[in-house]
Amino acid sequence: MIEVNDEPVATQEESKKINVINKETVHKICSGQVVLDLAVAIKELVENSLDSGATSVDVKLIDHGKSCITVSDNGSGVLESDFEGLGLRHHTSKLRDFSDIFEVSTFGFRGEALSSLCSLSDVTIITNNSNNKHAYKLKFDKNGNLEKKDICAREIGTTVIVKNIFKNLPVRAKEFHRNIKKEFSRAVQILYGYCLVSTGIKITCTNTIDGKTTNKIVGTNRSNSVLDMQYQYLVPDDDIIEEFNLPNDIVIDFKWNFLTSSCEHGMGRASPDRQFFFVNGRPCNILKIAKLINNIYHKFNNKQYPFVFINLLLNQLNTDVNVTPDKRTIFLTQEKLILAVIKMSLLKKWQKMQGNFKSQTLEQLQYTLKRNLTSPSRENTPPQKKKMIQLKQHVNDADNVDDSGNADATDVDNKNKIDEIYYEKLPDSEMKINIDIIKLSMKKKCELNNIDNNCNNNIKFRAKIDPSKSSDAEKELMKELSTESFIKMKIIGQFNLGFIIAELDDDLFIIDQHATDEKYRFEKLNNETILKTQKLIIPKSLNLSSLNETILIDNRKFFDANGFTFNINTNDDYGKRVMLTGIPVSGNWQFDQQDIEELIFLIKEGGTVDDVMMNQDNGKILRPSRVRQMLASRACRGAVMIGTNLNHSEMKRLINQMGVMKNPWNCPHGRPTIRHLISLKLL
Repeated sequence: MIEVNDEPVATQEESKKINVINKETVHKICSGQVVLDLAVAIKELVENSLDSGATSVDVKLIDHGKSCITVSDNGSGVLESDFEGLGLRHHTSKLRDFSDIFEVSTFGFRGEALSSLCSLSDVTIITNNSNNKHAYKLKFDKNGNLEKKDICAREIGTTVIVKNIFKNLPVRAKEFHRNIKKEFSRAVQILYGYCLVSTGIKITCTNTIDGKTTNKIVGTNRSNSVLDMQYQYLVPDDDIIEEFNLPNDIVIDFKWNFLTSSCEHGMGRASPDRQFFFVNGRPCNILKIAKLINNIYHKFNNKQYPFVFINLLLNQLNTDVNVTPDKRTIFLTQEKLILAVIKMSLLKKWQKMQGNFKSQTLEQLQYTLKRNLTSPSRENTPPQKKKMIQLKQHVNDADNVDDSGNADATDVDNKNKIDEIYYEKLPDSEMKINIDIIKLSMKKKCELNNIDNNCNNNIKFRAKIDPSKSSDAEKELMKELSTESFIKMKIIGQFNLGFIIAELDDDLFIIDQHATDEKYRFEKLNNETILKTQKLIIPKSLNLSSLNETILIDNRKFFDANGFTFNINTNDDYGKRVMLTGIPVSGNWQFDQQDIEELIFLIKEGGTVDDVMMNQDNGKILRPSRVRQMLASRACRGAVMIGTNLNHSEMKRLINQMGVMKNPWNCPHGRPTIRHLISLKLL
């Protein structure tokens, strides 16, 4: 230690000394990773109630949970002898040794939930157990230590009161308050999962705002069973066994409760907002299973999403729930087997419902190019480009053979060589570029010129023009091309009256003239269109859930922009506050409640790049899929058509338009607008 102006200052050696983090800081660090948001806080408290054997769980929120969260149950309550450890970290009745985790059948097992909440908020617990003489009101400090115990009145069970959540984490508290309604929506959605899977249990949730009337958000009627499962096990056939790399002698040793919507058109939903996944009754996120079910459904009905309820009943030894703090991510050792059985069962069920339905597969993308090159003025063409044009002209000359068979032998020879290397011959005055053959010839040329493997180091674009590799191509284009890139592109010419060939630095690109103009017009319509509204003679009740109703009320501007109008009475009961008074109309397009529900889902989830557009005032506009389809249809009809002969300025205009698009890589119908053709460095 040294002194400066009579004040002790730590030396560099002393300042580097490793010290123990104090207990309070450790508690905050760990707790902050357990209770991440409002949804997790409510989930943990509800799980504690269910683990206690409760048949009634009541969740009460004040100001969407910002001011207070109260969860009451009629479970077994807490023994007086357990009060001291109730709020301490890693104090649990579920485990004594790590090996016990494989036999745990309860929701909670780590002993961290109440401890974390103590660290993040003000926690009070009122509880009574049949073995206690009295009910007690317990107050805990921020470290989970019991600081006050008072006798009070309460029936058997427990009430947990959490006030001012995240008060000890200022940044998270600020973010929580700013996004309170989104946090509330996510919490209610998770609560739905427990309502569905918890048979024989009544779960309710209410919300009170500004001390006014309390509104009911969720309520169940203590149903004794989930509906009988709709799907029976089917052993995967040889193709599916091979697809998932399973042994031929598989044994299905698990059970399930599995319900989904019919695949008939009109029977599904506009969005995947009603899909619930469980493992042994535990709500969880199983992304691969969700993706598989939706992909199969879309083979039969590509306009909607199914309702899904699937509860996998597995041996505890085949699951690992100790993966993430919220315990919603679960590792399954039988994942491939489960996926295979689901796929086989769904295909058989839905194929039977659809009769002889056959799903259409995408054919490999091909570009058919006309040999005659329509090009702007060649007078100022660079030498390298002139050489390419002359080479093409040799090919054209070789086609100009008269009926007597007379032709220049050199030209014919050149044509045959070029065809052999670059093209596959097709009938009628046409050729198809074969990218694989081009790459093979370039590779041979590199070898002949003794160019080592480093010759490809400077190649920016490597993705193939292939529908199955479309995402790879888009990622490359997004990475390498900017707004300025489109402005700098030079026009080479127009192929087949449908495609523009453009050059940027050492790369050639092929651009679909119709698809790119269609996407530009679509984005413009999406940003600017305000749909007209047709008033209803009699207002219509929507019968929305209280959560969806709240989202609609808080986001009126999105519905107004899409032509939906409502009468809203905030003093009415939840679920009855909104009446539909007007619907959007446009030609033969008709819209209904299904579009309203999809828009609610998009608002809840934030929307994708194509869902979210910006209007002239830089405000967000969300569009339901059927509105986007209508706008896409309009954009398609107005766009430059295949077969239209374009001059240089028209081609340049189409390319420049791509620089101002939000997402210029595909048209609204999914067709690529631009793809990399070849690198001139390889020539």
